[in-house]
Amino acid sequence: MASFYYVTLNKELKKSIYAKALSPEQLKDVYARIKQNKDKQKKVIKIVMLCIIIMSILMDVVTFQNRHDPELFVFMLLLTIPLIVIICALVYFSQIGIITIQFNKAIEKSYPELASELKL
Repeated sequence: MASFYYVTLNKELKKSIYAKALSPEQLKDVYARIKQNKDKQKKVIKIVMLCIIIMSILMDVVTFQNRHDPELFVFMLLLTIPLIVIICALVYFSQIGIITIQFNKAIEKSYPELASELKL
């Protein structure tokens, strides 16, 4: 059975934010670490997305060269483009989106005065 890996906010950290157990300085440190990690993940995801796009285009071109059928080439493009978009969106959301939503929601609820400053 396959599993789907996704990144979430640490449960203890989440509880601490909701309980207002962190000082503004500690919260800013947490924000800086999460933002730094988010920026690194974005770079990696961009590279992965670029590789997926290049591989898909190469597969379509090879299919076209082997079959010399423009209709098949267009069909392959129309099939792969939505798949690429869906895959890239799922990867982005599972690696960056969930933790961003959780952190922003926790900050807005518990520290509304810092919400605009610490929004990811």
